[in-house]
Amino acid sequence: MGKFALKDTISGKVQDIKGLLGSIGHHRVKDRPKDALNTTFAIDTRRSTIHCFSMLGVDPSTIDHKVKSYTGLITDEAFVTRFRDAVAEFVADTPTERVRMVSLILPDNAVAMDVINVPTMRNRALTRNALNLAMGELYMNLGELKVHAQTAAQNRQFTTFTTASVQKKLLTDLYSACAEHKLLVDTATFASGAAAAAVTALNPKMKNESYLLVDVKDIYTRFVFVANGKATGYYILPFGLEFLARPKYVQEDMLFDHTQGELTVLNAREKAKAKKLTVLAEQAEQQEENAEELNEPAPAAAEPVPAAIDEDDEDMEDIEEAEKANAGVIEMITETFSMTAGQRVVAPKVMAKKTPRRLPKFMQRPVPETEEEIACENFRVFVKWALTLIASNEKLTALGKPESVYVNIPQMLSYVLDKTNEELEENGVEFKLLDNGECDANVLVNLELYGGFFPRAINPANRF
Repeated sequence: MGKFALKDTISGKVQDIKGLLGSIGHHRVKDRPKDALNTTFAIDTRRSTIHCFSMLGVDPSTIDHKVKSYTGLITDEAFVTRFRDAVAEFVADTPTERVRMVSLILPDNAVAMDVINVPTMRNRALTRNALNLAMGELYMNLGELKVHAQTAAQNRQFTTFTTASVQKKLLTDLYSACAEHKLLVDTATFASGAAAAAVTALNPKMKNESYLLVDVKDIYTRFVFVANGKATGYYILPFGLEFLARPKYVQEDMLFDHTQGELTVLNAREKAKAKKLTVLAEQAEQQEENAEELNEPAPAAAEPVPAAIDEDDEDMEDIEEAEKANAGVIEMITETFSMTAGQRVVAPKVMAKKTPRRLPKFMQRPVPETEEEIACENFRVFVKWALTLIASNEKLTALGKPESVYVNIPQMLSYVLDKTNEELEENGVEFKLLDNGECDANVLVNLELYGGFFPRAINPANRF
């Protein structure tokens, strides 16, 4: 046999071995057949739902979306059982004898993302060891985590890594649930990484761009930092289209319910000053109802008599004790109404219901009247959060400063971006509409699910 023939034979064997290794590894992402049934399984902890998103080939008109609900935490055994049942129901609807490749989209809050700087050592092994030591200080349960780290920047002094970590047990349980029904998870990522992949699939020119994605859902909004095509961080706001499209102007401070936190802080201050604790208005109403049942006059709201100061308790900022006292308010009220008939009841102070914050005149804007003006004014909340996130996350912007802010909202609301860009010079970044008019509605509403159809578009730093 000639040396050239022998060389060709050895080369062929090497290619066969590489192909075999590629077919059995979870991290080896291959192109799927154009006529294959692409499938994405996703977990949404915001709505407590499990999604099965499938599409035949690359035709969005064939998208089939099934949703199953669950209760509890995704770390519970009951959730794994429910996920296994959801997979079984999907397989029963689309039976096949072949092993199918699927994508798994984890919720963002199941993944811990970090940007870590470590000293640059003489070789890669020592640098990686420095990274492991740094992560060991951040995560007490590092041994229970599957960590994917990628070098983002390096010089002679420091090496910057972007890391994504998830519980090994969670991944193993989900992989096993799919494998039981001949489904092989060839790509596992998280919602933010999948959303960035969907943007790349819709517009390949953005593959290596740096931008901030604002994905406005129905009841929440996801902000995703994308640096050179990979998701490096995310942030969730608890409101979305239902607020933006509301025909009523709502002040931003009324969008967040921090009642329990505000009550805890207020009671901590009152305890420090040895005053009676404040309760919520609902508890005061219950107190009045109980008084009526006992044929007692409803107690009038009055200023409480200051309690005696305990000489032994000199820690005026003991927040823990204030929280315990707050938790025992209901028990205190119950004991109050176990008194004898006719005994005077001293009502606790009641926390006033939340009202919009009153701003000085120089900070006030004209009250919007038309629906378009209201939508533009409401959208300013999203603009404020986008600009604040960019300004306050230097570690993320150092990896790739957002050149633009891409907003995923329906085209009928695109005028809010035009209004926003009138202040382009002040904002310093342009707000653009993600939809170019050619995107399918099912794709835009389920951006992260659609991204699971394109495993090669998911940046390696965002895959497990």
